[in-house]
Amino acid sequence: MPVSYPRIDDALSREVLDTLRVSGSDDVETVTAAFRAWLPGGSTAKWRAVDAGADPPGADPTTALERRLDGSLESWSCWPHCTGLGAVLASRGHEVRIAVEHMRMGPNVAPVDYHSVLVVDGALLDPFLGPSAPVPAGGDVTRPDAWAAWVPGLRPDHLGNRGGTANYRYRLLADHLDQLDVRAFCAISATHTGVGRGRRAHWVRDARLWSVREDDDGESALRVSSGTSPFAQRRAVVARGSFEELMTRLDEVGGETS
Repeated sequence: MPVSYPRIDDALSREVLDTLRVSGSDDVETVTAAFRAWLPGGSTAKWRAVDAGADPPGADPTTALERRLDGSLESWSCWPHCTGLGAVLASRGHEVRIAVEHMRMGPNVAPVDYHSVLVVDGALLDPFLGPSAPVPAGGDVTRPDAWAAWVPGLRPDHLGNRGGTANYRYRLLADHLDQLDVRAFCAISATHTGVGRGRRAHWVRDARLWSVREDDDGESALRVSSGTSPFAQRRAVVARGSFEELMTRLDEVGGETS
């Protein structure tokens, strides 16, 4: 029997779950929310790999998990988020598929902008853009950080809004991706992507979106969203400094700025 993808060994899964302070019996939303609060989303791991002449990470589900457990504060793209979280959920008995979508509408639409999502127990789950809750086919889900809908069709559409940005639309290209498929899409993303070159990172903690963005002058700003609806969010700058300082501060104190 072939081993399903993505998959990690039980020891790594237990270590991640223990670090997240969740159990295998917790529901998908609880595990996903804890995962998103732990693993930064963003661009730094991707561009570090590209600058070193390697493909962006994501095909191996262990990479981001092991680096984060070792204390890394790199930020990771949608592919490592999906393969890493997908492997953790699969190890707990959930039926997990890796899917790829193509952006059709959004604030910065690139001609080739592929995005990874999960299909968990038949529902759409986007651990990178959110929300943390699975979205059933034909339904939609709203949480303070994001809204998402999954519209059935020959190739289903994924609509969403994260933290007050413009609405976006992705269209499903394929699911049931295997490791070779993911590796190919990661390679494509090195040259065809909607991810900018600047250093970016985001966490979702206490239902608020925390983001660190480095400006052209080398200074970075830490922003936090406020508001109970993703359609009416404000993002205030709460601290400035170097990218590394703000990432460490956010990781150590969980977003508290006082």
